[in-house]
Amino acid sequence: MKHSSNRRRDISQARRGQIVQRVIVDRWPIARAAAAFDTPPRLVEIWVAAYRRHGMASLRRAPRRTIAAERLELWLLRPSVAMLRRVSLGLRRLLGSRQPAAPAPMRAFKDDRRGGGAS
Repeated sequence: MKHSSNRRRDISQARRGQIVQRVIVDRWPIARAAAAFDTPPRLVEIWVAAYRRHGMASLRRAPRRTIAAERLELWLLRPSVAMLRRVSLGLRRLLGSRQPAAPAPMRAFKDDRRGGGAS
């Protein structure tokens, strides 16, 4: 027995745009938009989240990315981001260990336009 939610759906960019518009602009609940367009609610959630992250570009057909792939990417990137953060802190300590010099006081000149100095 085939489930309708398991069938692959080819939904055009315009249709995805309409669904996202109903949720974001018209403030429809995701369940209502999914039912109106006969689309799985989880898919509508994914489209809305992608639209909020990437804008109109997210409506184009892109290679399929699963939630597991995104989590794996984060899992792989997290250690490298942490390492870069440590390196950056180390460089700041090494190069920026001295306190910045206090700014030199401003001296008044005879031709200072603020004070009306030239007499």
